[in-house]
Amino acid sequence: MLECERQELGLLVFIKLFNYQLKSCKYSKNNLIFLMSAPFYTVKDVPAQDFIRGYAEYLKKNNKIKIPEWASIVKTGLGKEISPIDQDWMYVRAAALARKIYVRGHWGVGNLTHMFGSVNDNGKHESGSGKVIRYLLQQLETIKVLKRDNKSLLKKGSRIVTKEGQQDLNRIATQVALAARK
Repeated sequence: MLECERQELGLLVFIKLFNYQLKSCKYSKNNLIFLMSAPFYTVKDVPAQDFIRGYAEYLKKNNKIKIPEWASIVKTGLGKEISPIDQDWMYVRAAALARKIYVRGHWGVGNLTHMFGSVNDNGKHESGSGKVIRYLLQQLETIKVLKRDNKSLLKKGSRIVTKEGQQDLNRIATQVALAARK
């Protein structure tokens, strides 16, 4: 028996054993076979923390984002007391923004400041820094990962992922997923 036939037989046995789980799952048998032998992965297939770390390393290694002078002294939100200790926090925040817009598009600066905000001790929700988010969105637009959506009637000016950006993000997600499998 060839190696590929043995793997296909193993997949069929796996599918028959867990057929009851597939009925309640959103994946069909064909989709499950495709996902288990996929040559590429999307951002949604990779855990968020792993993808953000991998994409932040990619941005830093290739000097895709310019770090401004004010980055070492700025706070990331109203609820914070000091600036971040990590020197690469701008790359991490840019990767998190790119992932958030990839997963669910049409985000604006106001929504993102709410998402990246914090909770104080008294329970009031504090917004994140709008300047940091706006700057990083502009930087992601210059490297053609994001663009403004002017076609949507309700969310005009919101950010969406470009085709080139989707290819880049999926390529990084594939690299992260393959590295995690080894």
